[in-house]
Amino acid sequence: MTPEQKRATNIEVDIKKNELRISWADGVTSRYPFPYLRKICPCATCNEQRNNTDPLRVLGPGQMAISTSLESAHPAELVGNYALQFFWDDGHRTGIYTFEFLRNSAP
Repeated sequence: MTPEQKRATNIEVDIKKNELRISWADGVTSRYPFPYLRKICPCATCNEQRNNTDPLRVLGPGQMAISTSLESAHPAELVGNYALQFFWDDGHRTGIYTFEFLRNSAP
């Protein structure tokens, strides 16, 4: 897939349907349910929690106690012209979801 094909042409954050929709330059439209987006958060903290195998952990990998709802007043914003940042209602907002990451992670 060329970099041009990974370019987003339209982005919709639909709070009512709890999903992100991205139309790509090659004509494909991807839909990302909010719980899925939260689960794949690429930030260092979430990556560490997913990969932590510490036997003393209360929660195992994949059992993070997280919100899957976005703030209704300010759900997301563009980061430059290469990524999106989401504002989860539990206060988490450090994940930067590049368009390449989103395209490669489409459910």
